[in-house]
Amino acid sequence: MQDYDIYKYISCDDVESRKAFIKDFEKELKELSNVFSEALNLLEKSPCNQDPSTRASTVTGYIFLAIESAVTATQLLVLGHIAPAGNSMRISYESLCYSALLKKETKLVVANGKHKFSFYDDYLKKKSHTRADKVIDMVVKNKEELGLNQGGVDFLVGAKNFYNGYSHASFMLLHSKIKPSTRQLYIAGGYENERLDIFTEQLKFIKRYSKNLNGWIQAVAYNAT
Repeated sequence: MQDYDIYKYISCDDVESRKAFIKDFEKELKELSNVFSEALNLLEKSPCNQDPSTRASTVTGYIFLAIESAVTATQLLVLGHIAPAGNSMRISYESLCYSALLKKETKLVVANGKHKFSFYDDYLKKKSHTRADKVIDMVVKNKEELGLNQGGVDFLVGAKNFYNGYSHASFMLLHSKIKPSTRQLYIAGGYENERLDIFTEQLKFIKRYSKNLNGWIQAVAYNAT
């Protein structure tokens, strides 16, 4: 492969690839667009969004980031980028966790012990147990205190399990970059019908995940104090 080929990948949008993706998945993309629009409108009308306090603004900001990251993940899939889409979805579910953990002035228990602490205070102090890689376990451990039911955390755990293989170097990710008919590796994304199955799986999971957004917004942004 020549340097001008790489330059073209970097500097030019692959219009034909995008057209092929939309041809195969137009229905799914329209469904997701509707889900994302409903979630953003619901968030905009929420009491949390109307509250001018720093805490409420932070909660609202994380929910917005969760929705935006899911939109970005979908956009990246249209361009044929599975790994970056997986990383964007990881940002999405971690953002939902932050919104729940920061919403109330309540004592939470560390994920791997019994120590109780104020998540909001320690978050402001940038304590290690408030890092993004810790938040799902924190939400699972404290779901009752946060006002979440089992279903409210199961979809987050499912997202973490699904995207772990795509947001880190893995055989699963490597396999997703191989063109079945020639065994060559795709460079810089791209979509064609040979990749239909793996992109069907990716979009199906984003749809399943995103259908939980409105319920999460109701539980957190309409009950943030």
